[in-house]
Amino acid sequence: MGFQSSRARTALGMICIILAALRFSELSWLLPILAWLIALGGIHEMHGLARQRQIEFSAPVAYVSVSALVASGLVAFEAFPWVAFAVIAALLVCVFLEQIALRAERGTLTNVPALFLSVLYVGLPLACALQILRVDRFYFLFVLLGVWSLDTAAFYVGCAIGRHKMAPRLSPKKSWEGAVAGLLGCLIASLLERAVFPIDLSWTQVVELGILFGVVGQLGDLAESALKRDAGVKDTGTIFRGHGGILDRIDSLLFCFVAFYLYLICSGTAAVRVLS
Repeated sequence: MGFQSSRARTALGMICIILAALRFSELSWLLPILAWLIALGGIHEMHGLARQRQIEFSAPVAYVSVSALVASGLVAFEAFPWVAFAVIAALLVCVFLEQIALRAERGTLTNVPALFLSVLYVGLPLACALQILRVDRFYFLFVLLGVWSLDTAAFYVGCAIGRHKMAPRLSPKKSWEGAVAGLLGCLIASLLERAVFPIDLSWTQVVELGILFGVVGQLGDLAESALKRDAGVKDTGTIFRGHGGILDRIDSLLFCFVAFYLYLICSGTAAVRVLS
C-alpha cells in the first residue's frame, strides 16, 4: 500500500499545483515554467536511457532543442505548426552539424536518431499542451483529469483483479482488466467534467475523446515501457519516490496532449474558439 499511496500523493500534489495555476491568473506563469522543467527533466531521463545502450548524444543540444520546442507552444495558435516545424528542421540540421564538427566516424546512425526522437518525444507533446491551454484552460484541465482518471483506475483495478497480461514482455504488471477499467474510468471522468465544468464540447465529442484518451493514453504508457525495456531499466528515474521518474509519471499524458491537439485541428473546434 505504501507504493500506491505514494503514487496517489504525487499525482494529487501535481494536480493541486496545476489547478491553482488555472484558477488564479496571477499564477498562470507557473504552467509554462512547469512544462519547461518537465521537458528538461524528461530529456535528462532520455539521455540516461540512451547511455544505458552506449548511445552518447549531446545533452546540451538536447536541452536547448527541447526548450525551443516547448517555447514554440507559446506562440499564436495559427502560427504554432510553422514555428514548431522550423524548430524541428533546425534541430535536424544541428544534430548533423554536431556529428560533423566532432568528426565522428561512428555513432551517427544511433546518436542522431536517439537525440531527434528524445526531443520530439518529450518536447512536442508539451508544446501541444501549451497550445491547448492557450485555446481554453478547461480543455487543458479536461485532458489532465481524464488521463489522471485513466491511470488511477487502470493501476488500482489492475493491482486488485488483473489476471490477463496485456504485454508481458514490455510491462508485466499491465493487464487487460486494468486496461478496460482505465478506459471506463477515463470515459466516466470525461462525462463528469462535462457536467461540472464549462467545457465547450458536445456530449458526443466528450464520449469520443474519453474513448480516444482511454486508448491513446495506454499506448503512450506501453511506448514508454518499450523504451525502458530496451534500456534494461525498471524506471526512467527516481525523482518521484515510489513511482520512478518524470517520464514514468507523464507517459500517458504525452500521447493524449498530441491526440487532443490534433482533434481540435481536425474537428475545427480550435478555430471556433480562437475566433470567438
